[in-house]
Amino acid sequence: MNIHTLLLNNKKRLLYTVLSCCLLLSLSACLKDDDNTQNGNIPAALVSFVHTSPDAGDLIVGINGYRVNTQPFRYLDRTVYQLVYPGGNQFQANTSADNKRLDMKNWSLEGGVCYSVFAVDRLDSLELLGIRDFYANDTPENGMARVRFINLCPDSIAFDLKASTIDTLLATNKKFKQNSAFGDIKADDNTTYVLEVINHDMNLPVSNTSFKPKSGQYYTILATGFIETEEEAKKIKVSVFQHD
Repeated sequence: MNIHTLLLNNKKRLLYTVLSCCLLLSLSACLKDDDNTQNGNIPAALVSFVHTSPDAGDLIVGINGYRVNTQPFRYLDRTVYQLVYPGGNQFQANTSADNKRLDMKNWSLEGGVCYSVFAVDRLDSLELLGIRDFYANDTPENGMARVRFINLCPDSIAFDLKASTIDTLLATNKKFKQNSAFGDIKADDNTTYVLEVINHDMNLPVSNTSFKPKSGQYYTILATGFIETEEEAKKIKVSVFQHD
């Protein structure tokens, strides 16, 4: 479902829905009970989780003590946007195998804004990285899409991002956990790009993928995986996800 359908009849107001369908995480003895009867028109925030830790295995992710994923949350999986109260919220990632807490963060969210929370780094140093996406009522112009790049390779040096047929780089000198701002690119039925992640210091390509954006959509382009590994599934790669 496109995120803009969540805006209902008023693009500046969002209908808050409690995550009542989620399973309660047995995360901490200090979790409080939520009042699941409250709902109404308030400017909600929207949050999506993305799993980018190559060696962490399946994860459990939660917001304010409630489990978000009801299915296995695997490497490079992403959850749909969850509607969350604005203001202070608690985010958590646990191992799926033994429910061990890996990281917990508290962030204050702005109503009407979309956010992505990435599970990043190696298993023994996994952390949650929260990044602001965009206002939920923003839409790229017709015939255009908006893209950004994030370097989430734990053992990486700085990367550039190049797209075929575009003269300027989409991102430059992005180190681990650094991202570019969203920028406009042409998006129509006849336009397909080859995205190439480049070693910034040596000016050498390290991975690539093809990408055909849709008009009016937001995309995040990720460099994930390890440079130094013999395991094919964990090697560096370029991934693209559409924000929906």
